[in-house]
Amino acid sequence: MKKNRFQQQKEEQKKQNYFDEEEDIDLEDDGLFGKEVLTASKPYEEYFQKFNELYNNHIVKFSAFEEDYQIPLTQPDYESIIQSHFMVYEKNMGLFDFMKSDNKVFDKISASFVFIDNQIRQIEDQFYKFLDKLTIYGELADLHLEEERKLTDGEAEIMICRMLGQFKQIYDIIKKLINYITHLVNQLNLLYNKKDPISKIIKIFNLNFPLDTIGRALQLIYILDNVVEQNDYLQEHWNYCKRMLKIVKPDPTKFNSNAQNVKQLEKIMIRLDKTVLSGSCLQSVLAQNWDQNVHEKTGKEKNANIPAIKNNKEFFNVLNTYLKERYELFDKTLGTAKEMFERDLLLPTFCVYALVRQLYQNDENRDLWKNLWSLQKKVPMVDGHSQVLCYLSKFLMEVTPLSKKSATMDPKDPIANFKNYLQRLSASFQSSLTAQYVAFTTWIVRVDSFSCSQASFNNIDKIDRERAQRYIEERMNQRVILVLQGLTIASQTRNLLQALLLGHFGLEEQSLDMSLSKDVVLAVEMLKAIEYYFEQKYDVFQPALIQNHITKNGQRIIQQVLEKMKANLKSFGTGGAEILGALQILNSILKSTLSPLKLQTMYYLMDFMVAKDIFTNSEKEDFRNILWKLDKLILLPYYVKKVTASTYFYWCRELLPSFFQYIYQHPSQAKRFQFLLNAVSDCSIQLKDCMHLENPDELFDSFRQYVVKEFYAQYLQPLARDIEDYLRIQVHTVLIEKITALNPFKQQVKDLKRLLDIDYVLIFDSIVNLRTEINQILNETFYNINVLNMYDQETYEQMRSLANSKFGLNLINVYLPTQTVDQGNFDVLNVLKNIQQFFTKYTYNLYQQQFVQVTSESKQVYSISIQQIADSIRTHGIGILSTTVNSVYKFLQKKIQMFSQFLFDDLIQSPLVREDRFFREKKDELDGQYPYDRAEVLYKEIKKMGTFDDGSNYLDKFRTLITQIGNSLAFVRLLRSAALHVNSKCLEYIPSQYNSTQLESLTREAGFSDATVSTAKELEEIFTLYKSSFSEKIDYINLLLKAFSSINTPENEHLSLFYLIVPTLTLNFIEKMLISKDQIGKKNSTTEVFISDDGFILGIQFFLTLLDQKAQFDSLHWRKEIKNKFNLDMKSAKTLATTKPNQSQRATDEINMQKELSLRKLNMQYDEFQMFFYAFNSCKILFLGE
Repeated sequence: MKKNRFQQQKEEQKKQNYFDEEEDIDLEDDGLFGKEVLTASKPYEEYFQKFNELYNNHIVKFSAFEEDYQIPLTQPDYESIIQSHFMVYEKNMGLFDFMKSDNKVFDKISASFVFIDNQIRQIEDQFYKFLDKLTIYGELADLHLEEERKLTDGEAEIMICRMLGQFKQIYDIIKKLINYITHLVNQLNLLYNKKDPISKIIKIFNLNFPLDTIGRALQLIYILDNVVEQNDYLQEHWNYCKRMLKIVKPDPTKFNSNAQNVKQLEKIMIRLDKTVLSGSCLQSVLAQNWDQNVHEKTGKEKNANIPAIKNNKEFFNVLNTYLKERYELFDKTLGTAKEMFERDLLLPTFCVYALVRQLYQNDENRDLWKNLWSLQKKVPMVDGHSQVLCYLSKFLMEVTPLSKKSATMDPKDPIANFKNYLQRLSASFQSSLTAQYVAFTTWIVRVDSFSCSQASFNNIDKIDRERAQRYIEERMNQRVILVLQGLTIASQTRNLLQALLLGHFGLEEQSLDMSLSKDVVLAVEMLKAIEYYFEQKYDVFQPALIQNHITKNGQRIIQQVLEKMKANLKSFGTGGAEILGALQILNSILKSTLSPLKLQTMYYLMDFMVAKDIFTNSEKEDFRNILWKLDKLILLPYYVKKVTASTYFYWCRELLPSFFQYIYQHPSQAKRFQFLLNAVSDCSIQLKDCMHLENPDELFDSFRQYVVKEFYAQYLQPLARDIEDYLRIQVHTVLIEKITALNPFKQQVKDLKRLLDIDYVLIFDSIVNLRTEINQILNETFYNINVLNMYDQETYEQMRSLANSKFGLNLINVYLPTQTVDQGNFDVLNVLKNIQQFFTKYTYNLYQQQFVQVTSESKQVYSISIQQIADSIRTHGIGILSTTVNSVYKFLQKKIQMFSQFLFDDLIQSPLVREDRFFREKKDELDGQYPYDRAEVLYKEIKKMGTFDDGSNYLDKFRTLITQIGNSLAFVRLLRSAALHVNSKCLEYIPSQYNSTQLESLTREAGFSDATVSTAKELEEIFTLYKSSFSEKIDYINLLLKAFSSINTPENEHLSLFYLIVPTLTLNFIEKMLISKDQIGKKNSTTEVFISDDGFILGIQFFLTLLDQKAQFDSLHWRKEIKNKFNLDMKSAKTLATTKPNQSQRATDEINMQKELSLRKLNMQYDEFQMFFYAFNSCKILFLGE
């Protein structure tokens, strides 16, 4: 009979076990694990004081930085400057402090398993840091160079020798892992020993927790094997180092050493060569003698009462049950919508199977092997670390081979299966990602919606206790769902992305289809957007608050079961005391502050909870869900980082140019560019951890320069080139008749402004200002061309001006400007001559401070902004200010008189008195909200009073009157802003603290001539004039408000009900806005077309302030009424019946079309109301001076 591979490996390892201790190798331990697992934390006051000092220093430095550079670091595109991660540390709290029950033996066993699990979790964190160094080994800092740099003689040996200390620490960690695994295996063997009385109790439990621990420990070793095997530089340079040792060994003195040191180094290298750097370290570990009760040489048992592991059938059954349950879990979840982190359990499960095969070599369990083999049809490989992949087929064939190859293996060819998997993945990647994107956008909307609804908590004290309880319960459940949905979407997207990128990276002969670039970019942006939301929307998720809520639910379940069990303890028979102890510990943990260590303890105790029917099925499922949710909440930062990290981007760097090109070709994606750059920067920590280079930061700097260079080459430079082409075509289209402008309907025109609107991007730790860089490129280009063609200076000046107006680029003047003022076709004096026509034919935009011409037939529309007014001020002088304000004042006098006459009319006053009486009587019944229906009825009544020749009614005329008054006030505001603009230019060279009144006295005291003193006096008067004329204290709007404040007299009592007509005016205003916007783009339009008419809103706010009716209008709660009304209308429109018995399909389609049109109309109306109220609130700022 031939020996199988396991037996051959074991015999080889028995001859030389490289993990045994040797006395002649005495390297000092680095103390990575010398500290106790559970040590008392320092008082929190000390940490708080340190954080307080750090935070204050940061604020000071940040303020200075922002003052100097004016960089908006608070934009959502950037990562947070300071990030806080919350983790629970309890003072003077040890494992046995909460591992307390009435069963001391149970407490000790439990503490032993939890302690080892906690130790291995700490080892995991440290081990992955070592893997970072091994993964990046061999990479040179030559990415930013034109050609690949080659190693010089001896450089490879120096690089590998820098890693010897790391190899030794990894070796020591593996020894620790072996000790922990050995302890767990033998502990389980004893617990499931028939001869031990405790086995009668333990055998009814399946202790999966320690098996999970074993799987994670062995997984680390197997990942190490894959890292070593897949790094060609590591193997090659290690061979160089061994060859160098052979050269040094004959004559150590020649190399400034001695025979003893060389011998010691040789033994270390031999041990490392057979273990850490062998690529088959897991096989060496598995070949250990795991049974401490069996002599390694004789194979005899030391203690007859303790059975050998290979003969312990109970333990074997527990292991088989564990593996079968795991396979069933993988078979149900892998590749489905329910999958979250199950893929991460594959490798630990395979490692446990390998250990079972080693412990029970006579039982191959071929059926289980085939089942595990079949899993590669769903997932042929798993992510080991960074870009390193672990293939399931390779694990089974090399680590756990069958003695006879099975003829029924499915798939038969793992390589062909892997290629087919990649082909299927590439073909379905877009559709799969689309489904994830739909879920992602829904999640984003729900998170934003949830954050906007936080204010509803303010009214919770106004409702009864039971409703408040239900409301809080609902809110907590929604928070939990949002957290889990975000993690699920990120996990499934990560699995898709890693499988696609790393799968093609590992299979060199099958390259990635570049048509998937846009989908890959979208997947990366989704992951980083989810990470951003988890960081920035902390007020929505609030893990600590949710955790407390879930803990109370779990405590309620445990308390009920605990009381029931205490009352009937004898009826539970064997194992009852252990279950009671587990319940007591669970209960005490849930009452305390939870921490990761306590979470591990609860996972362990769950193995006892499912053994007997102490829980009902619903209670069991509920508590499992509670524990699972607590795991995700307590370790939320860890899970978020795990599912969104993109450390593999360094190895896929060849794709970055195509990613940058894709974003440049699709300007609509530019706003999400920062997410892609954040993903690229995820590998910075790994790059900075490299140990093989003399300067650890050299590799990171090289990669950063590479990314910046590609960003400039694929994004900035093409953008500057296209902007230049656009400016040149637009200017030459006017100057040269043969050149025609681009037709966007026939030619594809790129939206270059969108590519510029992202303003800043953060590339690693460098902030790039796009406009500054584009300015620099265009300035250089324009200057170089203009030097050669001096006669084109006017053309380039026009291009510079167009770049400023179109793209906001502040290019320098190509030549010195002439001493003239170009004010265009606009002059303030022309406005004063035709002030009535101007305020009628132009509409005002509040936010842009711009007047736009109302048009119905003309193809050209004129606009007036601050720049045109400033040019007029520079042309005519500052005296034009008072003239303009006086003219506006006279215009307002006439218009306010007409306003008073309209409200004095009995046809208007009577309905307003009626509405006032109705609202005062029904205010409490209406919840303080003026009814929408009443305003609509009043509107119809005024309509019935008659119409004019142009089709307008009395309310239209009144609205137009208020609009003209608002436009006049807006013009005054525009005038003041232009004056401040001119003032800033005139006073650039005058110190802000300069006292001009001293100038005359100083010249007189200095003994200057009378002409000089007179000149100084005139200069003082000029300074005073400028400061008084352009001072920010002069607010013309509030001056006009004070000038008309005399209107509030008893004779004008009819104006006291103006606020009641405002709701009706808003209905008329919204109706007019919708009609106007509907005519935009239509040919032969007969109505006046405009986009905004904020003069009306400004006029309403002016009269409410003038008449002191702000509070009265606010008491109508008109905005709230609008919101409620449209919500009801939308709900009723959505619930409109679409089908009736015996109804034809055509009738059904017509009803659906009517429903869609109704919803669209309601949305348009509601959006206009929202814009009205936004502008209405903004106008309040203009009257704060009052």
